[in-house]
Amino acid sequence: MQYLRTSFCLALVAASIARAGSVTLVAVADNTLYQSDTGSLSNGAGTAMFAGMNALSPTIRRCVFRFNVAGSIPAGRTITSATLTLTQNGSNADPQSCTLHRAMASWGEGTSVAGSGQGGGGPATTNDATWVHRFWSGTAWTTPGGDFMSNPSATTSVGGAGAFSWTSPQVAADVQFMLDSPATNFGWLLRGNEEFAQSSKRFATHEDATAAARPTLVVEFSSPCPGDLNGDGFVDDSDFVIFASNYNILDCADPTMPAGCPADLNGDAFVDDSDFVIFVAAYDALLCP
Repeated sequence: MQYLRTSFCLALVAASIARAGSVTLVAVADNTLYQSDTGSLSNGAGTAMFAGMNALSPTIRRCVFRFNVAGSIPAGRTITSATLTLTQNGSNADPQSCTLHRAMASWGEGTSVAGSGQGGGGPATTNDATWVHRFWSGTAWTTPGGDFMSNPSATTSVGGAGAFSWTSPQVAADVQFMLDSPATNFGWLLRGNEEFAQSSKRFATHEDATAAARPTLVVEFSSPCPGDLNGDGFVDDSDFVIFASNYNILDCADPTMPAGCPADLNGDAFVDDSDFVIFVAAYDALLCP
């Protein structure tokens, strides 16, 4: 009996791990909004983006970036966690709080490249995002400086050079929204310290020559198919093997059992004939939604 229980536990752990999918995305677009009355500055093709306040003639900078969520995660998946990582690679080391906000309007990335350290911006080109424009030089933001959710999705203190991450239940909820509503996936806007000069933080963009420095989004998600016990998007013989090894667990609430009981398809805390009926109904699903 102890052997069987141990086998059940190992099978449950393996199934629980396998059901979780994970993907690492790299930003497909990013830019900097440089505070300007005319909205003529941008850095669409530059290797850096900025958040905070500049040192000379102090003006605000805000990052915008976007990931192709729906093109990388199958529809219908449930997002369980999401972590955004940016690489700070050129500003002062003083820690500054940087807040992440979901963008509420589309924006563009043109061919502009700022000179020198890129902190001052360069002449905007067609369809660049600027402080005034979503797409230079015709389409404007509703509010100069970008249209975004006022409440931050996450906040991180950014210090010296290195990688910094933003993660929270709200970041996961943002990604779920981006997956479920791809037409309104406008990415995020990042704000730094906008009260004091020389507080700006410099981050690598997706154009950076070092692949490891580019903006990334790690997403964990679960499958919506009740019979897909190994998370491969199908319900087939490999899932049946897992189900059979878990069959006849009498009490999923038993503290010696891993939490979750993935073969408990009807949620009654047992793995029995009723779960088998559900599994059979789902069997041979060629592609989970």
